[in-house]
Amino acid sequence: MKITLLGSVGNINQYTIPVLVNAGHAVTVITHSEKRTAAIKALGAIPAVGSMTDEAFLTSQFTDADAIYLMLSGGANNDALQAAKTQGQIFYNAVKTANVKNIVDLSSIGADSTYEKVGALSYYHFIEDALNQLTDVNIAFLRPVGFYSNLYSNIATIRQDQQIVSTVPINIKRVFAAPKDIATKIVALLQATPKGHTINYVISDEITGQQMLSTFRDVLNMPQLKYVTISDEQLQAGMIKQGVPKNVAEALTIMNRAQRNPEKFYTDLRAHQPEFGQVKFTDFAKEFADVYNGTAQGKSNTLADH
Repeated sequence: MKITLLGSVGNINQYTIPVLVNAGHAVTVITHSEKRTAAIKALGAIPAVGSMTDEAFLTSQFTDADAIYLMLSGGANNDALQAAKTQGQIFYNAVKTANVKNIVDLSSIGADSTYEKVGALSYYHFIEDALNQLTDVNIAFLRPVGFYSNLYSNIATIRQDQQIVSTVPINIKRVFAAPKDIATKIVALLQATPKGHTINYVISDEITGQQMLSTFRDVLNMPQLKYVTISDEQLQAGMIKQGVPKNVAEALTIMNRAQRNPEKFYTDLRAHQPEFGQVKFTDFAKEFADVYNGTAQGKSNTLADH
């Protein structure tokens, strides 16, 4: 198959690309950076340098592809809402002109909800809505839950105050996903995209704040570590103090608040009954410890900066 991927050699594609190449597919990887071309070639894929906001460029790269993988890029920014609306239309136009018949789109949990309920996660529905206008195309919408790597944002408070800080109470269960498990699902969907438009969730593990605390205490050898619950107002004020635009801080605060009501937040996910992936929280915790101790690199992700 001829497969075109957005996402350069990111957290997910670093796993997706070699599996597809080793399966014998001709893989083109779109990147905005010339610096990434060597890494893409090293994995056996063909680099294509250009912008995902360039409709003509995307159309040329999608033409003759048997399947394509789409995703938003970049983290939360002041224009994230408008960027999502614009990108959805660009994807729609490029796919329609290139006559693509099979698409895997990296969306997110919450894409079926509203801003008032899930904040920043609702931006993904603009992409889904645009692509859903393509009635003669097979589209697999992939909705992962929160990334384990978002927990790297706790490193600063752990180092400074020996605290995990969250607006989600310690007894609430949260579901997380690992890039490797997401990549496994992407590969399967690209190689055999289901007929019609489908929703596909990706989950790796489900834990409470207490389980998180206990595991981090062990891997960090920090028995004094505490889990501290703060208010939405404290979270939002803290982000603004760090330079996050007010509207972005609000969107992220609402997103975090939604997780305090898992029955509602995970309703559609539960209805689809996804199977757990292979990467458990205890596996990630070892990576977390390596990053904390400076023997590995890692960063938290927001929105689609997967």
